[in-house]
Amino acid sequence: MVSEDLAETVRLKTSLSRLAGPDEATVIERAAESVDDLDAAARFVETIGLGQLEAAVEATDDPELEARGRRTLTTYRRFRRAATELATDDHFHRGHGTDLTADGERPRQ
Repeated sequence: MVSEDLAETVRLKTSLSRLAGPDEATVIERAAESVDDLDAAARFVETIGLGQLEAAVEATDDPELEARGRRTLTTYRRFRRAATELATDDHFHRGHGTDLTADGERPRQ
């Protein structure tokens, strides 16, 4: 009887975990594999998200997988920071009123 209850519990947990989404290893591996491809990285962020990656890193008991997940999470955060800086940084500045002559040079007339 105990083994039947245990088997049922395992089946139930497995079913619930499938409903909840991919396990930690799957999330971390998918994130790590998609880092080298911009389109794949964007799909990962859109479908799974950095929040789930962070949760997977925190939940895993495997030290190597955790380290890989942390490196990957750091990379995605760098991507996000770079994209934010590019979107908000205006590299074009008008030169009106800026004296471009060297010291002592006379402007041409």
